[in-house]
Amino acid sequence: MLLGLLQRAFLSCLLLSGISPAQSYLFASPNTRDHLSDEAAADSLNSFEQSNFLAVASYLAGNICSASRVLNTEGIYAGNAENSSLVTGCKNSQAQYIGELLGRYAHQKWILVFEPSSTGNERLWIIAGSSDHPSDAIKYLRQYGINGATVLVQGPAIHVYIWSTDHSQDAAIHSFADAEHGSIEVIQGKGTLIGNDDRTLAQHVFDQRIHAYERTHHRSFSRLLWSKPLRDMVSQSTKEAPQ
Repeated sequence: MLLGLLQRAFLSCLLLSGISPAQSYLFASPNTRDHLSDEAAADSLNSFEQSNFLAVASYLAGNICSASRVLNTEGIYAGNAENSSLVTGCKNSQAQYIGELLGRYAHQKWILVFEPSSTGNERLWIIAGSSDHPSDAIKYLRQYGINGATVLVQGPAIHVYIWSTDHSQDAAIHSFADAEHGSIEVIQGKGTLIGNDDRTLAQHVFDQRIHAYERTHHRSFSRLLWSKPLRDMVSQSTKEAPQ
């Protein structure tokens, strides 16, 4: 038992190394399809759509933030699975700007940015552990009534991120963690959902916020969103701007 706990702690350190608690967490997805099966969402993690989205996210975060990481994740939103991503290592204003660019680029309805803060009354739960069947994490979350989460799988190691605005899911989260023999970290702060349930209106929200940010900053990335280099960016991006 002790060896298992030490192994999980070691895996957790490997996955989370380089993530400062002062930096924000950006959750964004390229998926626009409704009612994906768990299998289809998992398969989409290896799709061109996902690879391109991660490459564009890496390019933007690498140019805007000082120590960013872009992670390939699977999400569950309103009970539906989808291919998704997690961006860390950015200040809150930077994370929101990157999220708005990605939301506009991928025609999303919403992006979520969680900012750690000792005065925030919301929480980001991080359940860390390992599993012989990591691909079943979404199914297990549903079994405990958890319909909104992001799952990062790297080998047998799993990290589950759950944003909560109240205490309604506390018992379910603890039960899930106990069943999966996972450790729990709780980060206090504030989550910001940006967008709109109407996809067209969401694009206007992203545009307005992007332009407001760019008016007060020296570099502008919105002009690159529909350029051919970004559309074809499927390999690991660099800090060199597309021509």
